[in-house]
Amino acid sequence: MSNCIVITYPHSLNTPGGGTRSCLQIAHQLQQMGNEVILVPVSSEAAAEQLKGKPAQVIAAQPSRVHYLLDAHSVAKTVQKILTQKQVDALLSWEHEAAFLPGLLKSKKVVFGMIAAHPSYTEWVNRQTSLRLVKRLADKWFRWRLFKSADVVFVSSNFTLNELINLFKIKSEKIKITYRGIDTLFCKVDRSPSSRVSNFIFYGSFAPPKGVFDAIEALGRVAAQGHKNWTLKLAGWDFEEEVKQAIRDNGIENQVLMLGRLNPKELVKELEYAHLAILPSQVESFGRAIAEAQAAGLAVISYDSGSIPELVENNVTGWVVPAKRVDLLADAIVEAMQNPDKVSQMGMTGRDRVTQRFSWERTAMAILQGIEAVKKGSHNRKNISLETVLSAKKL
Repeated sequence: MSNCIVITYPHSLNTPGGGTRSCLQIAHQLQQMGNEVILVPVSSEAAAEQLKGKPAQVIAAQPSRVHYLLDAHSVAKTVQKILTQKQVDALLSWEHEAAFLPGLLKSKKVVFGMIAAHPSYTEWVNRQTSLRLVKRLADKWFRWRLFKSADVVFVSSNFTLNELINLFKIKSEKIKITYRGIDTLFCKVDRSPSSRVSNFIFYGSFAPPKGVFDAIEALGRVAAQGHKNWTLKLAGWDFEEEVKQAIRDNGIENQVLMLGRLNPKELVKELEYAHLAILPSQVESFGRAIAEAQAAGLAVISYDSGSIPELVENNVTGWVVPAKRVDLLADAIVEAMQNPDKVSQMGMTGRDRVTQRFSWERTAMAILQGIEAVKKGSHNRKNISLETVLSAKKL
């Protein structure tokens, strides 16, 4: 059955990162499966959101001039206008931008789904701020209330599922694990065994929790031990000057190349050249970059944190070490350099697992099944209610 599905997003669709790419891929796949999709991003440049190649109709909501949490008001007005023009079956929200929507959606009998995509809700709850009480109240109303109000919550790992249950007491029966897909072009990377492991890559955001500074420090230790026959390529964005300083501080300027932000095709070329992916993220709700590297046939070195152990099996598809243990990260890199055959086998094992488990078609199908389950449940509740009324009349 074809559905009309609205997807709200708290940023521009031109924002870099896995969240934006996932949003666009989900929209594209849902549309490919015969559904009408309307994207509502928060953006002050509505025309820029209509770039060629966008997978669905895009109606931008203006950001608030006061505070980003109040973007939810503009999103609600935009969605309300859409609801007056057509019958919408479901709305999927990415974050706080749905704060003013639950009542409206309920009155219109629209299925309300939340996509829980934050890297770690535990870290967000425990984040320190001088306005602790204000933060707690804002989070409760703009964020956690939405999970409780939603008809269905989509998560991309058991890690996030357990966070939502333990932190916010969300009922497990309305949480649906919906793994993210991986673009097929990563699976097409030509991969053959190498007699050496010397070309390393890190890619993604350079924000500290993503682990680029840990990777640099670990490689500084590797170089200090006398292992200097390697090259690290860094592909990403933000904190560039801090990254350059960290490279200098660790004395590895001659072994690191900064590539800037790459599009998917450019990234695939770099992954084909690489022998090993070093992606020691400290927080992940899925780990898209890790899964992409595995799809490209690379063994991965990372941390045993968040959802990462669900992707990387230690000593089978890569190495995972305790979070923030840079010394153990360095040891794993040295072990990889000394065992090229093992690294090649790990990469191919990881590729097989990723291609079997993750596809955007499966992601979209799981979302549609979640929506249909809510619609079916609502229908059954109506029937039960009607039967109860009729029985009472007979009595």
